[in-house]
Amino acid sequence: MSSGSSRLIIHGTPGSQPVRAVCWTCMIKGLPFELRPVSFDDSVGRQALLRLNPTGQMPTVEDGTFVIYEMPAILTYLCEKEGWSDLLPSDLRARAFVNQYLHFHHNWTRRLTKELMGPHVAVAMLDRIRGRDHLSDLVERASAPDKLARGRKTVQHVAGLIEAGYFRDGERYLCTSRPTIADIACYEEVAQLRWANLFDFGDFPKIDLWLGEMEKLPFHEQVHRYNTVLGDIRSQAPTGERLLKAIEAGFAGLAEQT
Repeated sequence: MSSGSSRLIIHGTPGSQPVRAVCWTCMIKGLPFELRPVSFDDSVGRQALLRLNPTGQMPTVEDGTFVIYEMPAILTYLCEKEGWSDLLPSDLRARAFVNQYLHFHHNWTRRLTKELMGPHVAVAMLDRIRGRDHLSDLVERASAPDKLARGRKTVQHVAGLIEAGYFRDGERYLCTSRPTIADIACYEEVAQLRWANLFDFGDFPKIDLWLGEMEKLPFHEQVHRYNTVLGDIRSQAPTGERLLKAIEAGFAGLAEQT
């Protein structure tokens, strides 16, 4: 399944943590891509996505005639195809540790979005998503009066697992002495909570130090413009207007690939 020399197409939105992870990786490595928008209200874009990916989840990537989805699989594919051994180590044990984190990520770190960030963002979309069966859990969480406390309890637990299980031998990054796709995937779930004023990682010194190190990577500001424009969503619940403004800013940031 040769991809030829066509530009990579990424279907998604800057409000998606996995989409930002894939875009940031491409930007760091100078791999051009086209980000094709997908949203709740864009029936055309969503139908196009469903033809490629029956789950309808983002990101979905087209590399010529080859289609792949699931963010860890996309990042691994790109690293192996492009020879990015800095982001996916060639050493067997180092690579195994990165892969260990990526398997951990889906069942654990993604909960930070599902149980804390997502419900607070969804407040701005409740009228549009209420009644959709596949989003009933999100509606329930967004409507819960104790969603902040419930979400923070989850973050406390997951952050403890990351703090204790990674950063081995005093390393500044999750799995090795330099950032890998494990760090990029994790950062998108963790860092957003600080911009949104939903969680303070001061009780987790390894994570707190790591967040500062990740901010130094290329294109950090551009990739996270959605987050900085959306800003604090704890003190004042986001509106549809704020969310739209943040998404537009996010697309503009991700377009700045050079």
